[in-house]
Amino acid sequence: MNRPPIEEIPEHLRAYITEQNPALYSSIDHAVWRYVMRLSQAFFSKYAHPIYNKGIEITGMNRERIPLVSEMDRSLRKLGWRAVAVKGFIPPAIFLEFLSIRVLPIACDIRKLEHLGYTPAPDIIHEAAGHAPMLADSGYRRYLEAYGEVARNAIISKSDLDLYAAIFALSSIKESPHAGPTEVEEAQRYFDGVAAGITDVSEAAYLTRMAWWTTEYGLIGSMETPLIFGAGLLSSVRESFHCLSDRVPKLPFSVKCIETAFDITRPQPQLFVAESFDQLTESLEEFSKTMAYRMGGVEGLRRGRDAMNTVTVVMDTGVQFSGLLTDYVVSGDGVIESLKFRGEKQISSNDKTTDGVPHYKLSEELYVPLFERGVLSTSFEGLRSRLHTTGLMGRGGVRIFGNVVQEVSLGGRGKVLVLENARAEKDGVKVTGVDPAYFPLVLSSDVRAVFGGAADRVEFFVRAEKKSERSKKTGEHQTNLSPDQLMLAELYQKVRDFRDSGKAVGYELTEVYNALRRRYPRDWLLRLELLEIVTGWQTQPEWMDAVRVELKEIGNQNKDHGEMIERGLGLLR
Repeated sequence: MNRPPIEEIPEHLRAYITEQNPALYSSIDHAVWRYVMRLSQAFFSKYAHPIYNKGIEITGMNRERIPLVSEMDRSLRKLGWRAVAVKGFIPPAIFLEFLSIRVLPIACDIRKLEHLGYTPAPDIIHEAAGHAPMLADSGYRRYLEAYGEVARNAIISKSDLDLYAAIFALSSIKESPHAGPTEVEEAQRYFDGVAAGITDVSEAAYLTRMAWWTTEYGLIGSMETPLIFGAGLLSSVRESFHCLSDRVPKLPFSVKCIETAFDITRPQPQLFVAESFDQLTESLEEFSKTMAYRMGGVEGLRRGRDAMNTVTVVMDTGVQFSGLLTDYVVSGDGVIESLKFRGEKQISSNDKTTDGVPHYKLSEELYVPLFERGVLSTSFEGLRSRLHTTGLMGRGGVRIFGNVVQEVSLGGRGKVLVLENARAEKDGVKVTGVDPAYFPLVLSSDVRAVFGGAADRVEFFVRAEKKSERSKKTGEHQTNLSPDQLMLAELYQKVRDFRDSGKAVGYELTEVYNALRRRYPRDWLLRLELLEIVTGWQTQPEWMDAVRVELKEIGNQNKDHGEMIERGLGLLR
């Protein structure tokens, strides 16, 4: 099934789509991509799910250069998916909503050379070379599609948003070419503090854990010889190389994996092995039965209130209240009597708001009474009369008074009576949250469901969420190239041009090596590329042995670089 064109993607999602500018990628960036893809092709042909290397071709990626998202989009359409370019981290709710409509957001930035082995920030290696190839497997697609549908209903807490902000800050600083060690340490301390302060795990956090142990760091197959399929491992040439060793415990996958927290900044201490993608889909369905959007009732309200974030409460009449659920009252025998909302609010039906109940007329605090079922069958004239005279009795002994000035039908049994001169009283005491100038009264008797976010997300996000800094449209991705790397990038480009031209003379490479030795004694990747070109030549350049010595010295000074160098040399052998 083909997805809609980009212009038909909901407006609040389009706000996160950016333009990929290929000119911002330097020759160093392309060399990083090429190195990762060369290592991946060799290693994952044996240790990854068999679809991986096929998926690279199916999803339109070139191993020699950073792919264009537009090219990947054309290839993914054949699988019923789309690809869009986004800038770095996007809010979790937005990412999940993209997945729910079968659109893969691809971060345009690419990790810096010093973070080649792994970076906590989403980048094009992670999204394109990690997630996209696995979409070529139909079972994986079914799981990801089901995950997006379930997760977009999850209740996201304020703590989740705080943690997202901390991760965003940490990853941005780590990938910034201008950040110093002190800034990185401060961002790390801030992240550690926020993570340590989270005590209540939300539905969204549980589902994030499920994604982490499956689509990000999942293994599949037998416990004896598991294969890699998680994008976090497929895009980390360092961690994937070590994850299959006995030093990393392997546990059979089950829905209980959500009880295991993770740390995005460190290698994973254990991994889970799924039998198949079908098992993942079945476990997801098992967990979804425990979520508020399928349970509703008092427990759903508790989760919605404790989240301290926008949720939608669906009444038994189909009317939806979206906003910050601040309170609810339950009788001694567990019957829901009333709700209260604050902040930005919305009244909808079938996920669509109506002009008949405009949000700007809703008071800062909104009281929502519930009624016994017999009240719901009262005629309109009977309701009008009782509201004007004796009051309409809600649960818990609250009487609602007011003049009906408008009746708004929301489809089905959904109906709103707009009152003027409204008030609510219990034992002669006024109940707060009733605006006498404009009060929407909905006749409902139970809570059918509670889910995260607003019902009409287009209207709500455009109106409310875009006020926040992170919800504004992101700009172009940024270049990694700093002023002191300009000459280095020129050297990388000369080597790329030489390799692409197929020339068989060495004087140009000698000039590159001499400049590299003088100006950039610590750069290892370009030295590897020089060796790659001259290895096998009948006449070896006189500087070839010197390059090997320099690579050994660089590796001795930095363990991570040493591993990358050794694996690069292994490809040459």
